[in-house]
Amino acid sequence: MDMERPDWFGQADDWWRAAAGADVARHAQPVGVSSDGKLCVLCSDMPWSVNLRLLAPHIASRLNVQRPPAVPEVSGIAVLKPSPPEVLIQQWADMVGVDLAAQVRPRSLADWGQELVTEADTAQARDQLAQRAPDVLARLRSVLPETSIVRLRESSLRPVWVLVVTSPDFSDRQCLENVLMDVWHDATQTAGPEHPLCLLHANETAADQMIEEWATSVRSTDLPTPPHVDTFTYLGTVSQGDADARRRRNEWLVGTERDLCVAFVVSEGEKLSLAELARESGAAVFQACMP
Repeated sequence: MDMERPDWFGQADDWWRAAAGADVARHAQPVGVSSDGKLCVLCSDMPWSVNLRLLAPHIASRLNVQRPPAVPEVSGIAVLKPSPPEVLIQQWADMVGVDLAAQVRPRSLADWGQELVTEADTAQARDQLAQRAPDVLARLRSVLPETSIVRLRESSLRPVWVLVVTSPDFSDRQCLENVLMDVWHDATQTAGPEHPLCLLHANETAADQMIEEWATSVRSTDLPTPPHVDTFTYLGTVSQGDADARRRRNEWLVGTERDLCVAFVVSEGEKLSLAELARESGAAVFQACMP
């Protein structure tokens, strides 16, 4: 992205803090202005980048209302992704070892670029990278002497990604909860209990809301080790009849790393378009019918 710092940019920090609020300002800083007039903002880590994308329209409106004299309106906020340097990604195998590079991947930066965030396929790979951290950092500094990265965060474990698709007429809560518990049990047996189960859904039907309620209930269970279950849904707006928005939503939900698709239908012959799209993309699809 083309970016510049015009003369008025010296006022941006105070202006940003007043419009965004102290809490957001601690985790997100303006760094320039894009060629199309957007205020470019860098966040301390990836979760704050996601939060700021949700808040961006509201904050942009406040920025324009509160802008100092001689400061033009901004056309929006561009949230910059705190990604690892391209050289690091390209030379990752040289830094961590060929044996480990296929099992642990660099994902993002945290703590204002000082911490490298990685994702491991297994707990063993996570522990191996921790053991090699001093050597990895030394190799990184030799390749990128000016790097801001000074430490590796303990690797998170790759989640098990499950797309859940529900019929508008599906209403059997017990059936849905039993199937989701079976999915969680299978995920822990296949990947291991430390790997989180991530459920994606379209947030369109009553059964989609049941998914959220089930995930909340299992997270608050009294078990010594409660199931690690997270839910995700598309953040954009999909208006009725907006085919392009629906296509973008479906493509995001199907994604590229889905381990399974579970389709809750009323009858065996019912076809759900999102489940069929997942099947076409190569995901395994399991169909659960109402009794």
